[in-house]
Amino acid sequence: MTTFWVPLIWLLVAGVLLALELAQPTFDGLMFAAIGALIVSVITALGPLPVLLQVSLFIAITVIGTLWLMRWSAQRNPAPERQRQRDDLAEVLGTIAPGGEGRVRWHGQSWAAASLDLDRSIPEGERVLVVGRDGTQLQVMAQTTVSRKTAD
Repeated sequence: MTTFWVPLIWLLVAGVLLALELAQPTFDGLMFAAIGALIVSVITALGPLPVLLQVSLFIAITVIGTLWLMRWSAQRNPAPERQRQRDDLAEVLGTIAPGGEGRVRWHGQSWAAASLDLDRSIPEGERVLVVGRDGTQLQVMAQTTVSRKTAD
């Protein structure tokens, strides 16, 4: 095969992969394969490369790009349980007596709260877990109590 056709073949592969990626409603990662084929097409147009090196370069670009995208996506979109746990935390605005009522800051607003922890008071500034809601009053527990109960 003459070296004239090699870049055109890689360009065709890039076009097919790009068309497949754009035809689907979800992102399947074919974009990095298309980018890899395009890069190999440009490199082979500049000078001849052994076929094994061309394929290796294509695979390396595809794998590295896909792994980077997976890592970036995981950092951008935290696991649902971690996000839920962060959403369920509130800050105590004034000391809450055991089983008593007080106020907490939850999602940037002050809420009335009732402590479900009957053993100890919850000091001001401590983070509490919102475990329920009764109308406009939150039901909260100290995080240490929750972790102690799950350990038992």
